[in-house]
Amino acid sequence: MKNRHLVFTGLVLLIALLLPLLTNDYIIQVGTEIAMYAALAAGWNLIGGITGYPSFGNVTFFGLGAILAGAFSVNWHWQYGLAGIVAVLIAGAFGFLLGLPILRLKGHYFSIATLALAQATLAVVTNVQFLGGGRGTSLPLIGSPLIFYYIMFGIAALSALVTYLIVHSQYGNTLLAIKSDEQAAQSVGINTVLAKSTAFALSALLGAMVGVVYAIWQSYIDPPTVFEPGITVLMLVMTLIGGAGTVAGPILGAVIIGLLTQLAMAFSQNASSLILGLGIIVVVLFLPQGILGRQRSGKGGKRKGKHSFSLRG
Repeated sequence: MKNRHLVFTGLVLLIALLLPLLTNDYIIQVGTEIAMYAALAAGWNLIGGITGYPSFGNVTFFGLGAILAGAFSVNWHWQYGLAGIVAVLIAGAFGFLLGLPILRLKGHYFSIATLALAQATLAVVTNVQFLGGGRGTSLPLIGSPLIFYYIMFGIAALSALVTYLIVHSQYGNTLLAIKSDEQAAQSVGINTVLAKSTAFALSALLGAMVGVVYAIWQSYIDPPTVFEPGITVLMLVMTLIGGAGTVAGPILGAVIIGLLTQLAMAFSQNASSLILGLGIIVVVLFLPQGILGRQRSGKGGKRKGKHSFSLRG
């Protein structure tokens, strides 16, 4: 089954590389959005799927990456590349330091805390003038749609690679042990707080990288847009539909939801919300472990531990 997942991932990457040669600007924009959400979902998967701590606040890091990069570039006149690197590092450090206390919470308490974190960060950013405040930040138009497509595609590929390396490493085994039985992991000497905080930081880094590119791609950002809670919901749904804890699951989920959403919008602008709602219902009723997760469990995969995440609770 692992080979099938690798074949699927390779096929998606090949199609993504060839897509700009065969399509128009609209398809390139759709492909950019799918790649963006694939990367965000892969970042969420590190903490929610592999570690078993469902975060409802990962949009915090996406928003911080976008807002900080824009602020450093516009207010301090930094080159955008440098501004983006610093923004990503700050978001990663924020995720790690925040993870030390917040990841001591479990289950619904952790989820609620991360949701509150996103709203608190939005409130702070909105009231800090250096970060654009409520008026937002305008950035210069640079590059072409094709450039941003390949950049987002590169981040999505990097996210999948990071997930693969973690899953097949000793550190990945540590995270899976925490997901299965955290108390047992602690009893054998595993520093679970450090391991979880590191996973949270990696998730933050990937989310912030996407935010940095998104900001310059859109050329204008404001806090309500980049801290929109629905972004986290999309990460979560895409990961769960594809298969939480798998390498290819977030990619598959992003492709499915992205294509279905575009198909729905061809009929109605509001139909995308209907598609998202139906996606959640399907996951709850028929695919609690996701498409790839269900196949893995059917082949003798790991038994779900008490901290693994399912919408069934």
